[in-house]
Amino acid sequence: MDKAIQTRGAKLAGVIEYWNLSLEGVWLHYASLGGEMSELELDAYLHGAYGLSGYQHDIMAQAVNELIDMLPVPPRASFSSEPDFNEVEPLAPGDVFGG
Repeated sequence: MDKAIQTRGAKLAGVIEYWNLSLEGVWLHYASLGGEMSELELDAYLHGAYGLSGYQHDIMAQAVNELIDMLPVPPRASFSSEPDFNEVEPLAPGDVFGG
């Protein structure tokens, strides 16, 4: 198998591991986008034991990126000049945001 294909799969596996995505969830999303390989083939690809076309890799990358985009934003530290969330007045029903 081509070294570039193995490297591509390994990088994708690293992203999946970093974000702690489940193999089943990734495969289901990949399949919903039109991906053609089985969950077993996906696992083999991520471990460098199966080749995958650039087109199918791109569908897989799209699926992974969409799953990452669905994750909640991690909490961030607020500055002393920022009000706490419960100190901010909610909009009234007739208020227009930004208007």
